[in-house]
Amino acid sequence: MRMAAKPTPAQRSWMSLRYGMFVHFGPNAFAGVSVGDGTFPAWRVRADSLDVRSWARLAAESGMKYAVLTAKHVDGFCLWHTGQTNYSVSSTPAGRDIVGEFAEACRAEGLQMGLYYALWDRHCPFYEEDELYAQFVMRQITELLTGYGPILELWFDGGWDKDHPTRDWPHDPSWHLTGERWRWKQIYDLAHELQPDCLVTQNSSSDRPGIPNYMPVDFRTSEHYDFVFADQLREAVTDTSFALEDGGEVFLPLEFCETLTPDWFWKAGSCYSHPSAAAIRGWYLTARNCGANLLLNVGPNSAGLIPDVHKRYLASVARDLGIGH
Repeated sequence: MRMAAKPTPAQRSWMSLRYGMFVHFGPNAFAGVSVGDGTFPAWRVRADSLDVRSWARLAAESGMKYAVLTAKHVDGFCLWHTGQTNYSVSSTPAGRDIVGEFAEACRAEGLQMGLYYALWDRHCPFYEEDELYAQFVMRQITELLTGYGPILELWFDGGWDKDHPTRDWPHDPSWHLTGERWRWKQIYDLAHELQPDCLVTQNSSSDRPGIPNYMPVDFRTSEHYDFVFADQLREAVTDTSFALEDGGEVFLPLEFCETLTPDWFWKAGSCYSHPSAAAIRGWYLTARNCGANLLLNVGPNSAGLIPDVHKRYLASVARDLGIGH
């Protein structure tokens, strides 16, 4: 009889957190775009009222137990003082290490901290030189995992640009590519060498929510709950026992991520319908029913503040669920 796959202690600890805040912030909030092309001038990234502690405070007040920051999105801009590129906070007027401030704020508010890192980089001049770029990525991951204390999760995104497993994939949850163009296994191993308890994932593609693009990973993602992709409904795979191609199984918990803004980053003057408190409660309860975490995104504005419009909904959900303080 095959024994069911069991969670590791780090996975058990991560699953106990249940609810986290996703924070998308960077040049896109100033450029008014969803996906930057890597050309927005660093000197225009100026948020005079930037208050990272207020982000963490809102998360804690809303009953969240962890928070994940976009350390580098696909525009290639880095929110820390990286030694690998000048396209970072080092070239901004204030020169503030936002990742560092985020780490301090999370610790002060009793939150665990995660980081988002985009594999796709539209600024790096040698991005298409796979080995050179992989070394660049691993140097940056080393900076992030050695400079800011314990990291709960490392959330990679953008893998579809070079090595896309959804191109003609056979709709078998055990099937995946290796991410060889990214040197994915090396990146994964490096992360665990530096921080053994850090959970590493690579964001699933839109037509396979809950199914990893590459293996190995430590948990699975589903961006939103259900996708309509190529006119077909794609529902997230929620079973935590994930079949491998060799016939084995591995335990992989799930993280749903949803957003209070339609484009993940804040956009000035945008018009959109805000999810109701009932909708957000539904997301939370659905995740709990699946044994999954919910990572709920907010987008700080170009002043560096989370818009007040989000706060009333988060407070209502926390009251109704009895999870805030």
